[in-house]
Amino acid sequence: MVRLARIVGLAAMICSAVFAVFYILWFFGLTPLDPQLAVKIPILVIVLGLCFIAGWLGYVMATAPSSSSPH
Repeated sequence: MVRLARIVGLAAMICSAVFAVFYILWFFGLTPLDPQLAVKIPILVIVLGLCFIAGWLGYVMATAPSSSSPH
């Protein structure tokens, strides 16, 4: 019996290879999609991810209880 982890792993490998080929074709303008979006979309995702992390860290710092050290 094939384990579910093997099936999921195989599917992930195949999907990543197919997406890599698609992305290369898109990046070099060999698809009907705008090639500039192949650069703009990942950069947008990275910037939004960094903004989320910075906002989350700011929230944690702002809502953390103050630590008063007893002397």
